[in-house]
Amino acid sequence: MNKIEKVKKERKEIIADSSKKKPNNTHIDEEVAKQKSIYHTKIIDMKEETNNVKTFTLSADPDSDTPYLAPFKAGQYITIHVTINGEDTTRAYSLSSSPSEANKNKYKITIKRVKDGLVSNYMLDQVKVGDKLDISKPAGEFGYQPIIDEDNVIAIAGGSGITPFMSLAKAIMEGIYDCHLTVFYSVRTYDDVIFKREIEEINKKSKNVKFIITLTREEKEGYLHGHLTKEMIEPYIKEFNTILMCGPKELYRSMNDILNEFNIPRKSVRYENFFVEYEPQEKITYHVKVVMKNKIEEITCKNDETLLVAMEKAGIKAPSLCRVGECGYCRSVLLEGKVKMIGATLKKAEIENDYIHPCVSFPDSDIVLRLDI
Repeated sequence: MNKIEKVKKERKEIIADSSKKKPNNTHIDEEVAKQKSIYHTKIIDMKEETNNVKTFTLSADPDSDTPYLAPFKAGQYITIHVTINGEDTTRAYSLSSSPSEANKNKYKITIKRVKDGLVSNYMLDQVKVGDKLDISKPAGEFGYQPIIDEDNVIAIAGGSGITPFMSLAKAIMEGIYDCHLTVFYSVRTYDDVIFKREIEEINKKSKNVKFIITLTREEKEGYLHGHLTKEMIEPYIKEFNTILMCGPKELYRSMNDILNEFNIPRKSVRYENFFVEYEPQEKITYHVKVVMKNKIEEITCKNDETLLVAMEKAGIKAPSLCRVGECGYCRSVLLEGKVKMIGATLKKAEIENDYIHPCVSFPDSDIVLRLDI
């Protein structure tokens, strides 16, 4: 055997030997292993913010297998799991507390009543202190990212879209993030302002955080009046900016026009998406066959509701987290039929293998769907 062949043989032996070895667990491995998919909590406090908004403080249930809550970043959300009238469903809500409160085993979520909202009405009207609530671990990528974002952050919020920015404001005040935050908060009237006292305190104490509130249907001293305009925002625009938006779709549309006037690049603008809208021209009810590992269910689904909602109404515990097509947790295979999928972005391999996100998929024909449950 010549020298070259000998070296090749030795290299193969080294590679083969290394592949048999099991690497030692690292500290990161141990921390990741601790993260559960479901956390069991208790509601330890409820605070009325306005006549249709409440903040719920959750604490880890010490008697469960999740006695500690997972850490989170400002801007992330949790998904709550509830059973209402025998129907299992989920809803995602942004965390409104400082990330530091997770160290004390506390999360806060702030929920606004939605007209005909199944979960929001249940939470505001029926839930009480002491009730138990199952939640997901924190998820989502919305919020300030120090590595890629600019020091001048402008947040634009409408209604309950203020919640992730309250978390970010607290994090900045506590020194978790080092940036300057200006929050433009648009509501209809003074009575609709969420976190009134906290906002007043932050404006008094913080040099790096400023809340500017505009009332669209009321004039009040100390508040701007009307919808947000270029003139309102212009004094706070710097050479380099990061823009974060959370609120109704109408707010996004109007703000995009304004931001275009400032020539702010699209890569510097991010949105929190928490709604799915689709209005078909004609209302049709389709048949849906749901194929699972151990059974098959046949249900119906209207073309103005998502496949996920239809399955939940039928008592099928379909996987879901974000409910807006971003996380991919509900990803399922469309075996037959057509859907209108609103807002979700699929990878090429997912498209080629007929994957869809049921949380944002509206039927456009009879459907056969495979769930991996």
